[in-house]
Amino acid sequence: MAERSAAELYVVEVYGRVLHANFLYDADLDGFVARITEQAADMTDAEIESLLTYSNWRDRIVGTYLAGFGRRTALRDTIGALLLASDHIYAGQGYCFALAAFGEEADADWLAAFLDRWLRTSERYEQPWALGALMFIDPVRGVAYGPADSEHETICRLVSLVGARKS
Repeated sequence: MAERSAAELYVVEVYGRVLHANFLYDADLDGFVARITEQAADMTDAEIESLLTYSNWRDRIVGTYLAGFGRRTALRDTIGALLLASDHIYAGQGYCFALAAFGEEADADWLAAFLDRWLRTSERYEQPWALGALMFIDPVRGVAYGPADSEHETICRLVSLVGARKS
């Protein structure tokens, strides 16, 4: 059996904490945010992208949190395309977080495209997360989609941990 890379080992210790943004309720929230931000800074775009291409949601959701905390906008189109495909349960939460953390019009476009495709179906993927993320980016686009909900509040809390948004 091949040895797992440092990035893959990191997934094992983190995926349960980022799933559903569980870490927001950790006693050591600041410590977790500092560690994931440091890990994101230590990894290359290629290493993070490799997590996004694994065929399971655990690697993908951790990769997207690393991209978001590391502000890896070079991965925007990869993350947007993965969100649009929605072929892995739970990973969409991370895609939505990363796009909200990037917070630019191109990110809103990916989220809107996802909602345009998936709100019309009976499939429930991560539509509430996408709507919350899009509502977070709304001021950039000058569009308002409606009142805040719990996913919007979660996205706002998550992105506040990444740091100040670009104006």
